[in-house]
Amino acid sequence: MKMIANGIDFVQIKRFEKLITNPNFLEKNFTLEELKYIQSIDNNLATIAGIYASKEAFLKAIHQGINAYPFKDIEVFHNEDHAPSIVLHNQIKKDISYREISLSISHDGEYAVASIVLLF
Repeated sequence: MKMIANGIDFVQIKRFEKLITNPNFLEKNFTLEELKYIQSIDNNLATIAGIYASKEAFLKAIHQGINAYPFKDIEVFHNEDHAPSIVLHNQIKKDISYREISLSISHDGEYAVASIVLLF
């Protein structure tokens, strides 16, 4: 039996201007690889917001609140064409078993949005 789940999150990009000045925020919510990617594109706020929204959208797709798992355990990976995907780590990787995942991130103007579709 196939089961599909989806999650979406919508954030205001400007909100991250102040948040990223706090090293604890970055260290708590982003993996080293995500931070490297963000730095490689000049710390683009829209990208930071999109990655963060992706993590919230994933948790919504699995029907969990934002404190259910550490955000660093949900890693947004970008391939050489900058297409995003999700990589799970630690406990969430053990708890969530899916067959396929699709992630879409978009940003325009003041907002970023992320959408997750999971096939179990």
